Amino acid sequence: MKEWIPIPGSNKEKIIKAAIEEFSLKGYQEVNIAELANKADMTTGAIYHHFGSKAKLYEIIRMDMEQRMVDRMEGAASLFDQEGKALEAALITGLNFSVKMNLCKLLSEEKPYSNVDKIEEFITNMLKSENLPLEIILISSWRSILNAISKDQITHEQGRDLVKWLFK
Repeated sequence: MKEWIPIPGSNKEKIIKAAIEEFSLKGYQEVNIAELANKADMTTGAIYHHFGSKAKLYEIIRMDMEQRMVDRMEGAASLFDQEGKALEAALITGLNFSVKMNLCKLLSEEKPYSNVDKIEEFITNMLKSENLPLEIILISSWRSILNAISKDQITHEQGRDLVKWLFK
């Protein structure tokens, strides 16, 4: 079992639940640890005790959400033999999951740490047969769509249509 997985009802779980909500709504830069602690009904000391820093807490949450996303994307991609169809299904599934779980802002922003981005890694691995680094365009386009949805610039449906357009 991973060390950071909280016991249900524990202080760590309360902090993680509040942090997922706050980072998803505000993004990394706008989250204030004192406000987060208040929302979790904890002290700032409890957050630092369990996670060490805001960046470490964000990293744990971001990596977990990326893994959940990749699990779904892999499942969707496995239903298709054609690389293009598989990737389109994966990106649409990821978009749908992001919207459903309110993760568009969280997953569209730049990370404040340098660990491997699991979503980028998944997309890059799917495109190994290509001569061009298409992942550069697909990843940035997909994240831009998530960002636009998080800012209410486009709807979920428009986001799906944009992903489909990328594969025409």
